[in-house]
Amino acid sequence: MDRSASRRLALPGLVLLTLALIYLIAWSTGSGGSSAAVSSTAPRTAPVTAVTRDCPPPGSGAGQAHVAMLSAPPRGAGTGKTGSAGKTSSAGKTPSARKATGTGKDRGSTALTAIPSASGSGGGASVSTAGPAVPDAVGVFSPPQAPRHAATEVTASGQLAQGFAAEQATANGTGTVTCTHPGSDAWFVGTGTTAGASATWLYLMNSGAIAASADVTVLTDAGVQSGKDNEVTVAPHRYLSVNIASLAHGSTVLAVHVQTSSGQVAADAWQDGGSGGAWLPASSSPATHLVLPGVRAASGVAKLLVAVPGARDAQLRVTALTARGKLQPLGTMPQDAPAAAASAFPLSSLGASATTLVVNSSVPVTAGALVPGNGIGGFTAASAPLTGQGVVAGNPSGSGETAGLVLSAPDAGARAAITVLPQLAGPGGPPVSPSPRKTLTVKSGHTVQVAVSPPKGPKGPFAIVVTPLSGSGPLYAARMVVSGGDGLSGTLQSLLPVPSAPAVVQLPSASDNYSAVLP
Repeated sequence: MDRSASRRLALPGLVLLTLALIYLIAWSTGSGGSSAAVSSTAPRTAPVTAVTRDCPPPGSGAGQAHVAMLSAPPRGAGTGKTGSAGKTSSAGKTPSARKATGTGKDRGSTALTAIPSASGSGGGASVSTAGPAVPDAVGVFSPPQAPRHAATEVTASGQLAQGFAAEQATANGTGTVTCTHPGSDAWFVGTGTTAGASATWLYLMNSGAIAASADVTVLTDAGVQSGKDNEVTVAPHRYLSVNIASLAHGSTVLAVHVQTSSGQVAADAWQDGGSGGAWLPASSSPATHLVLPGVRAASGVAKLLVAVPGARDAQLRVTALTARGKLQPLGTMPQDAPAAAASAFPLSSLGASATTLVVNSSVPVTAGALVPGNGIGGFTAASAPLTGQGVVAGNPSGSGETAGLVLSAPDAGARAAITVLPQLAGPGGPPVSPSPRKTLTVKSGHTVQVAVSPPKGPKGPFAIVVTPLSGSGPLYAARMVVSGGDGLSGTLQSLLPVPSAPAVVQLPSASDNYSAVLP
């Protein structure tokens, strides 16, 4: 064999030898370093550093819009180290006394941006930087230089994004609807035109930089309703409102499904009644197991409202979790709910005490509930259990009104810490200390309701933070505001499922991988 042939064979041989060496190194590393591989695939988290929430304009007749907002970084959530009633824990210090991990730009900032109506004229949105200067203090703000009925984008960055919550609020700071993150899919379930809803306003807010296209589907007890032309387009940095009552004429219950094909929108729905309206909280996506916190009959008849989006009828079994345990408010036999329609079920057997409903279905459904109260009443919806902590930023402290929590543990028993945080002190005003942190235990299959007292000192809006403790089972929560009565037995003024306000996000697992260099 001549030298040229030898050189031609040497190059492929060298390549094969190099690949063999890489394979041996990879094999030895994977087998000999198993402990390192295990640690690299362990769940990892990172702190939340940016949050965007969109708040709708005020509902019809609700007056000037306000936004209640709060940054509530966790206090050792899940460690089990909590203060007990009457004892001050780390949450019992004033915001200025808490150890700061940064100041100024290091701490972060918040901003409110007006989102004008798509049907209005004028320039773009205006921005006003505002918000608590420190964590653990509630701020209530008017939208910046906004028209009376503008929507509002709320953003938080840096440390102020951790445990951040925002709600559209009344003048006294009562949160009435949770400001939502833009998304591509949303469900709402409410009452019909013949059952008290004279109008149902759907708000689609686009705080993004590109136009969003959304399909809107309306289901009633008569089935899927037609009338909307193809997709609804919402321009960037604009919101669109439409009264869909004409699509639900003669209905006793309705459900609305908003799904985007491009872009994202934050969606909200408001229902008008003869003497006052209410927001419909967003409901969980259709599933065969749903939990609806904060239902009671009080002086009227509450209703379970169920939407079946698929082509098969649903068989429903409904369980109420009460302070005394479980009961079946619709009887022991399964209830029929027709496909591609919405249905209403009276809950006349419930009493004045708040309960939580567990709905199990043969096919995926979504659900809400109408709770008697002021005006049209209040609404709750199928919700997720709290993760990390739940926050309601806006709660009133005025005379004649009481804010409280409804906590339920459908499965294993749950333990939670409740922290009350004060309003941001005004310029030159005295600091207001948070109330001592308290713990509550909820037995499996039970519901506990508790009135929450505002912090001592000057009266003003306050926040409630609910933190499931280490070893707790799934915990569901709703916040009620009532007037008159004893404790939470008065007339319902506001009802909100408590949303989670995460301080960290889960990062995808990662491990060493040599596939890029192996043949």
